[in-house]
Amino acid sequence: MNWLSRIIGKQPASGGNYIPPQQALFIRLDGESLPRAIYEEYDLSGFENQLEIALGELGEVDGHAVGATDTIIYLYGPDAEAMYRAVERVLKTHPLAQDASVTIRKGPPGAARHEIYTLN
Repeated sequence: MNWLSRIIGKQPASGGNYIPPQQALFIRLDGESLPRAIYEEYDLSGFENQLEIALGELGEVDGHAVGATDTIIYLYGPDAEAMYRAVERVLKTHPLAQDASVTIRKGPPGAARHEIYTLN
């Protein structure tokens, strides 16, 4: 989703102030231990597109951060558990998601989190 569609798609709260979704999923992908062929054959943008399709109207993929050994993908929406259920099949079947972990945050930044390791 590009920046313009994010702005247009956001709904203001009463009084005209936008209230962002408070819940989040953080998907941590292994960036170094998978077979080299997986990194060569599959790209991050294709994986993120599959996540967006699976999410539908439940949330949005809001970017990623690539580190030395992993990549974190950020998903935000009103219900983190519903977002996880929506993307779970992608996480369990996509080659880039091998050994991935998902952190669910049920609330605003600073809220308690719990982590789920995907199995594929």
